[in-house]
Amino acid sequence: MTSNNMLSKITRNLPYWILLMIVVLWSIIPIYTAISSSFKIPREIFNYPPTYFPAEVTFSNFARLFEDVPEFVIALRNSAIVTFFSMVLTISVCLPAAYTFSRFKAPVFRRSAIVLIAIRMFPPLVISVPLFPILNEIGLSDSHLTLILLYTTFQSTIITLIMKAYIDGIPIEIEEAAYVDGATMYQVFSRIILPLSRPVIVATAIMVGSYAWNEFQFGFLFTSTNARTAPVLIAEMVGSLTGVQWGNVFAASVVQFVPALIFLWVIQNQLIRGMTSGATKG
Repeated sequence: MTSNNMLSKITRNLPYWILLMIVVLWSIIPIYTAISSSFKIPREIFNYPPTYFPAEVTFSNFARLFEDVPEFVIALRNSAIVTFFSMVLTISVCLPAAYTFSRFKAPVFRRSAIVLIAIRMFPPLVISVPLFPILNEIGLSDSHLTLILLYTTFQSTIITLIMKAYIDGIPIEIEEAAYVDGATMYQVFSRIILPLSRPVIVATAIMVGSYAWNEFQFGFLFTSTNARTAPVLIAEMVGSLTGVQWGNVFAASVVQFVPALIFLWVIQNQLIRGMTSGATKG
């Protein structure tokens, strides 16, 4: 490639790179502000002009967080429980449903898919308001199970359609060959569809996990103490009537962010490994 052609290609792609940098900066600046503020002494957090690096790095905000808000550890545990079981239940329900929608072309399944899309269009608040008195009456308010079922229900529609689109791309001839060899439908699903679907399983696990870990509205409406999640507790810290301890708030935000970052890093490797293995098969 000549230098003129290379320069022309760079010039042609320059607007896209500029737009990408703007999006990246727009995403990173709030995260960096929270992280840097968590290591600042309280009086430096809202200095004007703002300081982008702590003048004096301190871990006192984290120490005070666990001293002043000991229930934050319980909230993190609640978030972990709800997130894990939401991922497991959503994938366990959606993968068989996606396989059914993909391989069976009866009109009833097509109508069911349309219903799933229609349900997904309802805002969460419309569903939450009538559910609250019902769950409260049967004793399921402030329960891990309630949040798990709500998160699974709310995410299952889009996750099922994403999985269906992926399974549509798996050649049906592989399954037909297995049936000729005497395999049952369960064996075809567990030994062929399940291993080949690993990339989409991991990708949707990231989506469900990120949603459940950071979800606020359902947690705010349906929990109070026993099942209160970390985002809800952080919101309560911001709305404290006794005054907001911003050092604690930023420290809590960073602590809540770290497990999600570790999870994404670990599962990203699984996603890449699954995509690579899928590309090299057959």
